[in-house]
Amino acid sequence: MSAEASGASGVATTDLHSARRRAQIYRLACGMTLSSGVAFGFAWPLSFITPVLTAKLLSLPKVMSFKASLAFVAVISGAFILSARLLLPTLSYPAVHLLVMALILFLIFYARAGGTKPVVLVFLLMGVLVVPLIGTVSESLAIGVSNGLIFATIVAVATTYVAAAVFPDPPGVGPTVASEREDVGGGEDEGAAEGEGDAVPSPRLRTAMALRSLVVLYPIVIVSQMFSMTDFMVVLIFASLLTMEPTFGTHLAAGKGLVLANLAGGLVAVVIYELLVMVPAFAFLLLLVLLAGLWVGGWIFSDRPLGKLLGAGITTLFIVLGPTLMGDAEAGTNLFIRLFMIMGAVVYVVLAFGLLERLTRGRRMTA
Repeated sequence: MSAEASGASGVATTDLHSARRRAQIYRLACGMTLSSGVAFGFAWPLSFITPVLTAKLLSLPKVMSFKASLAFVAVISGAFILSARLLLPTLSYPAVHLLVMALILFLIFYARAGGTKPVVLVFLLMGVLVVPLIGTVSESLAIGVSNGLIFATIVAVATTYVAAAVFPDPPGVGPTVASEREDVGGGEDEGAAEGEGDAVPSPRLRTAMALRSLVVLYPIVIVSQMFSMTDFMVVLIFASLLTMEPTFGTHLAAGKGLVLANLAGGLVAVVIYELLVMVPAFAFLLLLVLLAGLWVGGWIFSDRPLGKLLGAGITTLFIVLGPTLMGDAEAGTNLFIRLFMIMGAVVYVVLAFGLLERLTRGRRMTA
């Protein structure tokens, strides 16, 4: 009798897990579609960031609580406002600007090494890097972009709640919305390093990890700022996203997987664009995004290791596709150029971390 009860309990648990996984996949696809409709429909500056952020938030196991969402919007908005008010005026003094930039980047990487959730720090990085880069061309345009990114954050958070309301978790697995006690951006860290425990690393280790990320990212920051390389902004954005996790040099397999995941996202963007060339309809675009969300969501919420890496593919999808959809007659050519630049950024970060690992490993062995 007990064996039958145990078997029935196991079947019920499996069914409950499958039902929750379906809800997570549908939430992700729904959120990506809604946010893409708003972003590509209104097309404010850098509006394609909206579905990127929405996908990141809906890739978490649970939707943030209302209190955490308010804190999240406040932190991101504060970062963009601070970037516009603090970093833009220092552009007239390049040496001071780069030193301040280095300090802020180090503090962000130091916070990440201490366990702060990446979904918040990623957009802090974007505020610090993108706004000043655009400011090298036009200060008023940079302020407009800053306001656009704040609006994108608000739309993305609102979209996650709409998706959670349409596709809530099934009864018996707890609420869809995370508890108030969870950190902003709480949930599992899809980019956690292998072997990373719950204990906070020592200040010395956090400093070393932060310096590794800074050393890899800072040359791109300097070059892009000095030459106002706004056309290569995608390289800067992607390099900043990847340097949040300085583990690719120690885990070569993770680096290869990251390259493949981003390549997969870029190829999906190419396929969507080519289909839109044949059927140039807004409703068809949303249908393609919905199908892409269902496909990627099936991987992300699976137990397969590739699933977590494909979360990066969503970022690639919208960063490659977004500017192209709002581009000109050369949009198709620019799409392939942008994909090539993104893959170059991925390869650079992986190789740079690998080189740093070998150099520091040699020093540790001789010490």
